[in-house]
Amino acid sequence: MIGLFTVAFIESSFFPVPPDVLLIAIVGTSPGLALKSSFICTIGSVLGALLGYAVGLIGGRPILLKLFRREKVEAVEALYSEYGGYAVLIAAFTPIPYKIFTIASGVFKLNIGTMLLMSIIGRGARFFLVAYAVRFAGLALIKRVDVFSLAVVAVLSVALLCAWLYHRKKLQSVFKEASAEAQKEGAET
Repeated sequence: MIGLFTVAFIESSFFPVPPDVLLIAIVGTSPGLALKSSFICTIGSVLGALLGYAVGLIGGRPILLKLFRREKVEAVEALYSEYGGYAVLIAAFTPIPYKIFTIASGVFKLNIGTMLLMSIIGRGARFFLVAYAVRFAGLALIKRVDVFSLAVVAVLSVALLCAWLYHRKKLQSVFKEASAEAQKEGAET
C-alpha cells in the first residue's frame, strides 16, 4: 500500500507510469483490497497533484515564456482560466497525462480548490472504477474501460470545441458591432 500511495503521488507531478498498473495487480491478486487500494491511490494522486501545482506555480511560467511567445502563453492562460477545471477533470479520469494538467494548473493559477475538487472526482472515479472492475469482472474488462474513457474524452472534447466556437463567434459579432458603432460615431463627428 505504501508503494501504491508513492506511485500515485509521484505520477501526478512527474513520474511517467500511471498507478493503475499497480492498482490492477493488487486488486487482481487480492480482490478484498479493492476499496482500500482505490482510496489510497486516490489520496496519493490528489496529494501529488498539489506537488505538480506547486511546481507549475513556482517555476512553470518562466519556462513557458522561454519556450513560447508571451501572446501564445496568454492565449492558453485565458482558455485555461475558463476551461481549466474541466481539463483537470478529464485528465484525472482518462489516460491523458494528468501531470501536465496539475502543473498547468499551477502555471496558470487555476483556483486550487477547483483543481482539488476536480482531481478528487476524476481520480476517485477512475481508481474506484478500475479497482471494482478488476474485482468483479476480471482483468479483461480493463481494456474496455480504457476504450470507454477515451470515448468520454472524445464526446467532452467535441462539446468543449462547440462551446469555444460558439463563444468565439459571439465575441466576433460583438467586436463587429462595436467597430460599426465606432465608425458610425466617427462619421457623425
